[in-house]
Amino acid sequence: MEPVKVNRPPSWFINRKKPSSSDDGFFSFTGRNHISLIMMKCCLFTSAFLFLLLISCAEDGLPELPADEIISKTAVRITEQPHADFLIERQGAPAYVDPDHTLAFRRAEGQYQAPDRAVALVRIIAPAVIADVDVISIGDIQWQTNVLTGEWENLPPNWGFNPAILFDPETGLQAILSDDLYDVTVVGNEKVEGIDGELYALKGTALGEHLSAMSGGLIEAEVAVVHLWIAPETFDLRRAIITEEMADGEEDRIWQVDFAYDGETAVIEPPASKP
Repeated sequence: MEPVKVNRPPSWFINRKKPSSSDDGFFSFTGRNHISLIMMKCCLFTSAFLFLLLISCAEDGLPELPADEIISKTAVRITEQPHADFLIERQGAPAYVDPDHTLAFRRAEGQYQAPDRAVALVRIIAPAVIADVDVISIGDIQWQTNVLTGEWENLPPNWGFNPAILFDPETGLQAILSDDLYDVTVVGNEKVEGIDGELYALKGTALGEHLSAMSGGLIEAEVAVVHLWIAPETFDLRRAIITEEMADGEEDRIWQVDFAYDGETAVIEPPASKP
């Protein structure tokens, strides 16, 4: 019977230094305590990351304000504007600027100068004709260029609308926001193409009396759905979309009004060749 061969451990194992009682802490530290330290570092890192993330979100988001506070501050802000650029566009059902319903309003682009002056280039659509006319409004007096001759002429009181009334405290946007708007909710924070930063987006319903007076009768609905986009820092009204639901299956009439306040102040005077 052959003797059992026993494999001896390598010399480095035999000659190794045995841990003394003073080494117990070291071996324990590199074991369980080492894992605990790693976990603690991970927790601290995660907490710091979440804290920075919360700060970043708070800085990027807009302050949460109730709808009535936003509307109230915007209504006041409108009357404080010394000047403004505006662009008004109509989509959908036609809106006529003349009593005979032959000249339909399409768009108007211009400038407002406080307290009651405006100048605009107005596009109208007639049968087989699209024309641009210049309009100057000072108080209740308006002039426009004749579509055919280009000469300045007085506008009759029941023709068109006075764009300066947009900023009139009695019949303009301030009156609509203060008196006619109801069921207003904050939809959220939105970005609008061409405007820097996020805006408050709100939706509500407006009675039609002031809307009709402000638009010179172009807006006819008794009530209209209104969407508003408002700058959070200044409470400047940057965009309004007014939707009229038409009867008899006619497509809705939609008005989009954009405002900017950082342009140069226009000097608006009566036309040089006024009648």
